[in-house]
Amino acid sequence: MMVLKFLVNIIQELALKFVLRALVLVSLGMLGGCSWLVGEEGFFDTKQYDYTQAEISNDLEVPEAVGQSNESDNYFVPDIYEINGIIYGVDKDVMAPMQVLTLGNKVRVNREPINASVYVTMSEIMLWDSLERYLEEEKIQVSTKNLDTSTIVTDWITKRDEDFWLGDITAWRQRYEIQLDMAMRPSEKIITIKLLEAQELVKDSGRWRNVVEPGRLETEFLNSILGFLYVEDIDRSRQLVNQSALGGITVSLATNTDGDPALVSSADYENVWGRVPVFLRLLNLSVEDQDRSKGLFFFKLEDTEGFFDSLAFWSDDGETLDIPEGLYTIKVAKLGERVSITFIDNDNNPLTAQLLAKNFPALSKAFRSRVSE
Repeated sequence: MMVLKFLVNIIQELALKFVLRALVLVSLGMLGGCSWLVGEEGFFDTKQYDYTQAEISNDLEVPEAVGQSNESDNYFVPDIYEINGIIYGVDKDVMAPMQVLTLGNKVRVNREPINASVYVTMSEIMLWDSLERYLEEEKIQVSTKNLDTSTIVTDWITKRDEDFWLGDITAWRQRYEIQLDMAMRPSEKIITIKLLEAQELVKDSGRWRNVVEPGRLETEFLNSILGFLYVEDIDRSRQLVNQSALGGITVSLATNTDGDPALVSSADYENVWGRVPVFLRLLNLSVEDQDRSKGLFFFKLEDTEGFFDSLAFWSDDGETLDIPEGLYTIKVAKLGERVSITFIDNDNNPLTAQLLAKNFPALSKAFRSRVSE
């Protein structure tokens, strides 16, 4: 019995030492991040480091009859190198490409160039004007502008990081080239954005350094322009609705294609043509005759005191116009993207600029009055 108890004590002591050693090893393993259990050389293979053993596959072989392969190095796998037995890689930006915002039904993506590019349904003059308004509104300085090559080169566009204390980069800046080209469709023009330079400001050095950007900045700048064009298009559409025959049209003083004094409107030709009879009726006048093929309305003025004296029933301002009595012609004609309205007397002479300007407040009010036909 004594021998048996002695053996039991020895076994218990050995078991206790084994448990204590096991606990120490487990504790060390936990403190060491369990690197001896898992990892590149751990007991359990987690497959985490299998990529270091990967081999680069051969390029895709395309038969000559099929054509050339379409390859891109935007997301190539960087080289792996080893220093003192430790494998290093290279940080790679793998963000998804930014999409072009084809807002509305007047924009479609141009996929031919490598730069951000779109087709826009707009006349060249209107597109130039819109681009200049965009640059002015965004306070973007223009470095060069060449009408012969249809290009605009911007000055530096700088953006500062509001949370600059969180990183080493405190600001970014870019320079772009805006290229306008003709398209196959006569109604379309092409806008292409090319990034000329991109730099970032390093906080510690205080110097700008060049950066390589994989195309998102060009698309971001193009989207900003397209957003501006879209808002302008919505505003024009809303203006056309307000300037319909029911809502009236807005006119301004200008000249027609012959250089004669005239009223000019941004409304389309049909709206202006339909608005003239309403305009005359508001002046207590009526159309004597009309010729749609030539864009002419004829009316007769018999009140020598000025036909605007009759506006008292609808005008609180009491505007008057002193013109001789007689037959008059209103000529409606296209003026590029706008429409001209010319007043011609019985001697085939347009009203003078002084007379038209003197009575412009009453003329403008009659045209824009929201009265249905």
